Amino acid sequence: MEIRHCNTYGHAISAALEWLRARGVVNLEEAFEARSGSFGMRTADGQSGYRLEFDEASGPHINVWHHKLKGPHFTFRGNFRDVQAKWQQLLWWDPKLKR
Repeated sequence: MEIRHCNTYGHAISAALEWLRARGVVNLEEAFEARSGSFGMRTADGQSGYRLEFDEASGPHINVWHHKLKGPHFTFRGNFRDVQAKWQQLLWWDPKLKR
């Protein structure tokens, strides 16, 4: 797994979107919640996109994929609460919502 370190979330999301654009992905039409509880954006067919998540090993990071190609993890400074705040800001996620 390739890891690209970024200083901020802004740099990480810019790099992730640039990675997707380099593979011809222009529109991410659908917000989604992954099985892991993380959130992201993907194409309508689910073939390309990114996922914003946190785990103890990698910390806050963004995963990207395009068809079967898994891209790098774009890491950035922060903690779990920072990632939760991004989920709430970007995807209108309510942690009290029962799914």
